[in-house]
Amino acid sequence: MTFDGLTVVTVLYRSAGMLAETLPTWVRSAGDLPVRFVFADNWPSDGCAEVIAGHLPADRYAYLPDSTNPGFAAGCNRGAATVTTSHLLLLNPDVWLPDDALARVCAAVAADPDAPLAVGLAMHGGEYVGIDLNPVSLFIDRRSTASRAPLGPSGGAAVFPAALYRRFGGFDEHLFAWGEDADLAFRLYASGLRTRGLDVVLPHAGGHSVDGDDRLQGFRAFLLARNRLLVASRTFTWPLLLVAVPVLALAHLALAARRIRQGLLRPFLRGIGRGLVEGPAARRRWTGPRFGFASLLGYLTARRA
Repeated sequence: MTFDGLTVVTVLYRSAGMLAETLPTWVRSAGDLPVRFVFADNWPSDGCAEVIAGHLPADRYAYLPDSTNPGFAAGCNRGAATVTTSHLLLLNPDVWLPDDALARVCAAVAADPDAPLAVGLAMHGGEYVGIDLNPVSLFIDRRSTASRAPLGPSGGAAVFPAALYRRFGGFDEHLFAWGEDADLAFRLYASGLRTRGLDVVLPHAGGHSVDGDDRLQGFRAFLLARNRLLVASRTFTWPLLLVAVPVLALAHLALAARRIRQGLLRPFLRGIGRGLVEGPAARRRWTGPRFGFASLLGYLTARRA
């Protein structure tokens, strides 16, 4: 595969204010590079279209509105389906790009165009690159100082060969949001595909679409509980799943105490129940290689290049 250009795919949801801050930095970073933009807008009534038109010429972007709000995963897939360049960069709208960021991304992709690439994010007081395993939450943002390479890219700043993303079916749209990038990471790793980390750290606001809305915080708690179980059901081999289930059960007991303090116990428990019920259907949606003990051992003992 050769690199012939990059398309930045961004899913918008109540993002007009945030995008007005970050998009000018994307335009400066793109400069004269072979970079295009696709915006999948899941809340088209808040003015994102006007913000985009004010910063980009019409021939450099595509705008895809969908007022039904099908979710982050579906938005990424909708945007990826329109990409005509060899590679795509999934980028959250609340990420600022330093002037040299896209040039460094393009150079890294051109040097190894077949591999997924995890781009660093600075958020919540730390720096993270891609996804890591965690015994309590199953998957977690990977610290930039971790000794092993990323399990896969984080959906906030992830580069994929466009054909590879489509071949794996992109993100599982049933997950809606949260965990869809980990689901794809497990499937890629089990299939022998390794993700490189890029030593570029992008400032990330983190969670702008749910800030200040208690209803969305409850929905997020529901999804985190449900999706964690669905990702394990869908991507783990049976032997690893049988071991992981009791571990996850204990982890959810510990997490329940936190949800009680947050006033989110009810949606959290509802998410667990839905995850258990929907697990078999989630497993049927993926018939390719699954992440098992061999994958787990290989990942835990690997060291980043």
